Amino acid sequence: MSNKIKTYMMFAGPAMFFFFAVVIIPFIYGVYLTFTNWDGISEKKHLIGITNYIAVFQDGGFWNALLLTLSYVAISTILVQVIAFALAYLLTGGLKGQNFFRAGFFTPNLIGGIVLGFIWKFVFSKAFTAFGAIISAPLFESSWLSDPIKAFFALILVTVWQYSGYMMLIYVAGFVGVPKDLIEAASIDGCTNTQRTRHIVIPMMAQSFSICTFFNTDQMLYGI
Repeated sequence: MSNKIKTYMMFAGPAMFFFFAVVIIPFIYGVYLTFTNWDGISEKKHLIGITNYIAVFQDGGFWNALLLTLSYVAISTILVQVIAFALAYLLTGGLKGQNFFRAGFFTPNLIGGIVLGFIWKFVFSKAFTAFGAIISAPLFESSWLSDPIKAFFALILVTVWQYSGYMMLIYVAGFVGVPKDLIEAASIDGCTNTQRTRHIVIPMMAQSFSICTFFNTDQMLYGI
């Protein structure tokens, strides 16, 4: 038993230490601060109970922000999953140059946040407005960043563009993991491509769906 504990601590100990030091302890300390009157600057902190929570729940702006956050997470997660699955489906069917396309769709996930911000700021403020002036489309006549509703959908667009390629790779692994003999047996029995996908491929990719949904939701909330 002691040898197992030593082995576990040898391999998992450093990761556990950094996880607690960087995630768990700051989280607990952050929760503690919500019960104080600390303003973020002063050195003194006084416990005030649930006063902060009462003030937040009575603030209409909080509920509006919460609704927008939940809407953003829900819409972005659904769109990312659908697009990532569709891309993985297309790029595991023997498409010519599919490895090149996989790398291309994954590239946006490698772009840093600052560079990403400048790129899409140019797109929404310059490229879209120029395109709108050419085709006289009211949707693109003004910058999407200048309107709250358009800015909300701009955020969703950027999120879907950035994370779809990452989730696509997980779905690609799921597609590759489906036993080929089952697909061949279903084809011999007369199943169509749609039937094979619905009754064999999708059920056997349940783990991929779970992983992608968890990762995607976590990334949405972390990004916020």
